Amino acid sequence: MAQPQSYDNVPVLTGLRFVAAFCVLIAHAVSTILLFAETPLGPVYWLRQASGFGMTLFFVLSGFVIHYNYAGLVSRGGVWRYLWARFARLYPLLCLMLPIYILLSSKARNLWLGQVDGFDAQLTALPYFLVSLQSWLYAPVKGDGLVAAVGGGSPLTWSISTEWFFYIAYILLAVPILRLRRPVAIVAAILVWCMLWSGLASALHDRTPTLDAWAIGKFGPVAGLERDPQDSFVRWLLYMSPYVRIGEFVLGCLMAQLHTSLLRRTPSRIETRIAGSVLSLAVLSLPVIIWLMYAPAPPTDFFVKLNMNFGLAPSVALIVFCTTRYGGILSRLLSTRTCQVLGEASYSIYLIHYVVLLLVVRLSAPLSPDIPIDLLIGLARMAASLVAIGLMALALQAWFEAPCRRWLRGLAAPGAGRPGLAMLLVAMPVVLTLMIASLRPVLVAALTTRG
Repeated sequence: MAQPQSYDNVPVLTGLRFVAAFCVLIAHAVSTILLFAETPLGPVYWLRQASGFGMTLFFVLSGFVIHYNYAGLVSRGGVWRYLWARFARLYPLLCLMLPIYILLSSKARNLWLGQVDGFDAQLTALPYFLVSLQSWLYAPVKGDGLVAAVGGGSPLTWSISTEWFFYIAYILLAVPILRLRRPVAIVAAILVWCMLWSGLASALHDRTPTLDAWAIGKFGPVAGLERDPQDSFVRWLLYMSPYVRIGEFVLGCLMAQLHTSLLRRTPSRIETRIAGSVLSLAVLSLPVIIWLMYAPAPPTDFFVKLNMNFGLAPSVALIVFCTTRYGGILSRLLSTRTCQVLGEASYSIYLIHYVVLLLVVRLSAPLSPDIPIDLLIGLARMAASLVAIGLMALALQAWFEAPCRRWLRGLAAPGAGRPGLAMLLVAMPVVLTLMIASLRPVLVAALTTRG
């Protein structure tokens, strides 16, 4: 079988990364800056749902890219190089942003007012964030779920924690997926997987009352849907936890395997036309499925049960596969220079955008839906915020993220001769975790005494 080309040589995938980041960005922008103008089933309400599509695209795309790039390396025993490449990709910017999240959080501000509980919660939760385990378990911390305990823009890092679970799980998934070599067998596996995971996610949703009652009994009212649905155990399980979201990642891996199995076959004219129709249907299905998932009285509740995880995954997977293999107008659009540059900066966009949006809201005068001009002011603020986030992300990617990634990957390159330094860098988050865990009681006691 022909070896797949490097991900860096598939511009469509980079363009799709930008689409995913932009969907999350626009959803959070309207939910923070334009929240005052939200009406039932109005434009703000529907734009807020774009984050669900963005996260599904992230996870399916992640599975596609990981399998496309690293299947051969992992199956040949190159697990260390694979994990090091992911560490180099994610950790430098994450380590830069975590202190910023802490400093800009309301809990840090309250510390200056003598309120120590919030800072204690941050110190309790921070070790999980440093080793990217915060989405792997539900553990309330001082009245908040673990994912929300640090504050600032840090709750968004749940997806990075979930991604790390996928990366580790992929070590076990690579070989079984590679054994599916015939396109017919791969397509059959994809169909079975979609039915299996849709059924599993639907069954879990059906058990929401039971799960909610169990969580309240186990963790207290903080875990209940009634107190805060966004911070509840059910929300964590169905939306944030890697145990349910891995269905999208595996689907992406299977799509990459199908793509790789067809590399030696030049698409025929009929195949290309069929693929164009499939792509069009997949794109057109997105607004329909989103409406079925979030409308107040949809004709069926099947997609409602999947609105926190797998509902959009099959359509997204078809879009990723068709744009990558067959080209077309959408592929050319995703491959433009603008999409490529912004796609390279998508990780920076994701990690910085919520902090910028929160600062804009905090530093701006409140707006009112009763004043017509305020809507224009809100739109202008949002547009300026989007431009600022884009420019900041481009600068971060060019001057920090990319140089750090190149330097770290260079440490583990064949013949680099610096494995000791690489191991030290890997151990740093663990060392910091142990230090914070051991020093937390002393720091909290000292601050309490001072207060």
